[in-house]
Parts: sequence; C-alpha cells; structure tokens
Amino acid sequence: MKREITYILERLGQIFEQQYADWQVVDLTTVGSGLDTLVCQARSAPFGPIAIKVPWYRWVSTNNDPDVDARELLQQEAVLSTHLAAYHVATPHVYALHQGDDDFDFLVSEFIAHDESKPDEYEFGALMRAIHASPPPQISFVMQGTTPLHVTLAERLTRRLEVVTRLTGTPFNTRSAADIQAILEPANTRQSILHMDARPENLLIYQGKILAIIDWSNALLGAPALDLARIAEYGYLSPDFLRGYGNQHCFAHLPSAVEMLYRLDTATMLTVVFLSENRNVERGKMQFERVSELYAAFEKETSHE
Repeated sequence: MKREITYILERLGQIFEQQYADWQVVDLTTVGSGLDTLVCQARSAPFGPIAIKVPWYRWVSTNNDPDVDARELLQQEAVLSTHLAAYHVATPHVYALHQGDDDFDFLVSEFIAHDESKPDEYEFGALMRAIHASPPPQISFVMQGTTPLHVTLAERLTRRLEVVTRLTGTPFNTRSAADIQAILEPANTRQSILHMDARPENLLIYQGKILAIIDWSNALLGAPALDLARIAEYGYLSPDFLRGYGNQHCFAHLPSAVEMLYRLDTATMLTVVFLSENRNVERGKMQFERVSELYAAFEKETSHE
C-alpha cells in the first residue's frame, strides 16, 4: 500500500527525534515526488540543508519492472553517489541510509539548491563522459543482478514488448530472448556505469550549470552506447552534448541492429510508462508509434539473418 504524505512526514519526524536527535532536524517539508519516491527537505545542525528520499512502498512492482526492492535501490544510490564523487563526478554527499525494522527506509543527502533552468549541453556531455570513464564499484546492480548486459536487455525487451502488445492489442513478432542476446553480445565489450535515466529532471541545475546528478535507480553495467541511446531517445543528444562527451560519432562503429535494440529499450519502457504507470494518452501514442517504427526497422535490418 502506498504511504500517505502525512504519514511519511510524521514518521520521519519521529525517527529524527528518536534516532538522530543530535541532528536537530527542523523545517521538514516535501519538495518533490516521483512514481516511486517522495523527496523531502529539512535543516539540520551538523549538515545544514538536507534532502530525504523516501520510497512510497518497500516493494515496487510495475509493468516495466515487477518486484523491485526499494531498499536495494536506496542502497545502490548511496553506494554509487559516494563512489562516483571520489572520481570527481558531481553527486550530492550522502549523510545516512536509514533502514527501519518496519521497512520504513530513507536516504539522507546534501540538499543542493537548484532552479528550473536547462542544463549546459556541453557540461551534460562531459558529465556523462566522466561517469562512463569511472571504474565501477564491486556491487550487483539492482536492475541487472549478476547477468551480463546483453542478457538483461534481451530478457526485458521481450517481456516489455509483450506488455506493449497486451496494452495496445498490436502484436509484435518478437524474436526470442536468445536471438536478441546473440545480436547484442558482440557489442557488450565494455563495463561502464550507466545511469540510464540521465535527463534534466535528474540533474540539479542552477542558471544552466550542472551541480549534481541524482537518481541511480535504473543504473546498469555495460556498454556506454546504451546510455547514449537512451539520452538520444529522450532528445538530448545534441551536437554540443557530443562535443562535451568527446565523441561526435558515438554510434558510428555500432551495428545498426544493436543501435535499434538499444533505442527500442527506451521506447518500450516509455510506452509502458505512459500507457499504464503515469498515464498520458498523447505521449503514450507517440511512444507506441516509435516502438513500431524501431521494431519494423530492426526486423528489416535482420531479416536476412
């Protein structure tokens, strides 16, 4: 059951008073929310302004990703934020990861004041380059487990295409997961940290300057081209971004079928989001058309195989 905002604020107040009394937390309020979490702000004596990220549920289950443990997502965010900061990637400083016996968990981080300005595109590209160049920590990524990237993508693509078919009534002659794995595997030659949701909503920006990147719930380990394909499908892979990234032709050596599958991974996810999780008829229709376009191109490209 989804927690109510009033309950979350009351529970946070109790926990801060009982277990973090020396923080002297005051002025607790909400500042934002998403499909899976509520974000609060407060002031503390030792840290100043703090941000508190609280999952709506302990277990998150959607048409895109069934049975995900929100506790593990908070753990992953704490690890990746701290790890990447050591490699000069701008992330908020993590102060505490609270794991309650009653499954009420939250992550406390530095609060970074930001506005609604658009990011400097060159800086955005440079930020993603820094993330992809950083060595990954020795952890198992929540959305991937211990399986290689090409296996994870093949499994979720076939599963999500089945969801799109169920939601729209339009059948796809989906290749087997094994077939898709075989196409993707040769491209999975690099093991980089992939953010997989890099967009302005997950950047803390002030007057165009990127101060930090947040929300590592979708992170994966594998080929950077997958992350860049997602950014391209989001509409942010501009020439200035690519200059900042340091590679104007990031897909030049990627087989066309692999690029299509990388892009299809994003298009199917967004279609499911807008048709069933965060309903938006117009955007759902647009994303479904994109899925149909990409899948038809993929079938044509691979029909000779």
